[in-house]
Amino acid sequence: MRYFLIINSRSNPRRLAGIDDAINKVSQYNSDLRARIELRYTEYAGHACDIASEIAEQYGENAAVVVCGGDGSIHEVANVLTFTKTPLICIPFGTGNDFAKSVLPPKKYWNTEDLLKMLDKVTYRKIDMVKLDSFNVMGGHNRNWSAFSNNVASIGLDTKVQAMAKAIVLAKNTKFNRSTAYARSALKCIFGKRSSNFKYTLELEDGSIYESSTDSHTLMSICNASYYGNGFIPAPFAKLDDGLADVCVIDNVGILRALFLVTLYKFGKHAGHKCVHTFKVTSGTVTSTDPSTQLMGNYDGEDFFGNRIRFEVNPGALTLGFFPGSVANNG
Repeated sequence: MRYFLIINSRSNPRRLAGIDDAINKVSQYNSDLRARIELRYTEYAGHACDIASEIAEQYGENAAVVVCGGDGSIHEVANVLTFTKTPLICIPFGTGNDFAKSVLPPKKYWNTEDLLKMLDKVTYRKIDMVKLDSFNVMGGHNRNWSAFSNNVASIGLDTKVQAMAKAIVLAKNTKFNRSTAYARSALKCIFGKRSSNFKYTLELEDGSIYESSTDSHTLMSICNASYYGNGFIPAPFAKLDDGLADVCVIDNVGILRALFLVTLYKFGKHAGHKCVHTFKVTSGTVTSTDPSTQLMGNYDGEDFFGNRIRFEVNPGALTLGFFPGSVANNG
């Protein structure tokens, strides 16, 4: 197996230097492995997609694309590799690294050198991808705001929180801001306008249809994996390969209940509480009840908009690599 490392050239300089050190140590550890590793640095927006597409077309199942980046980079490459024979492997280099929390060994073992040395020990498994299609008020398809989600898509308050957190890090990219931006943004947004007006229809695990009885909600998360927002856990029991998405909807709530729920939501303890609704679904639609207002959403850290959003689970659409000791709840 050949390994093509796609490295985000905008990553932290210390992490980029660490790649060089790790590669040198891999050379000493296993010269044959090193000979099968090729480094590709991104040079422009969308370059990771172009690289992944080229590799998939040329090598198919005989090569793996190793994304050295964060959730955004993984999302881009996963969309390219969906329905191809080329597997995706993740090495965390980003700010939140939320998807990595679901598929890698525990965080204390996130050492680039060790992960590179284990590339030949990676096992591969088909995982689901959730396709989200955005439509405007006239019913037209918003192609640029439609994509596959490998991790978590959200609509409502958490999307506003994500946008504010990204702005905080962009303004001052420090370790403190990276680790606290989401929690600080969540608290700030809670004291603002918390509700979004939409209705939703879900096709449940047993084939039955569920329709929302109200149209004012705090948030909705559509989860293929468990983590987002730098460690918040909207779906603690989500599995990547069960053919289902875990959906969590929180009703429009007052400030005191919102403050209470945000702590539970952070640690995945919110299910079963009043105003929290959880479902296992195969597909669904979310529609703004105000024709003049587009819903603001987020998939895997990337923003999107639409008057109506349709989503559907595509079972086994992506081949994903798992290192030895990877998180067991997705096994």
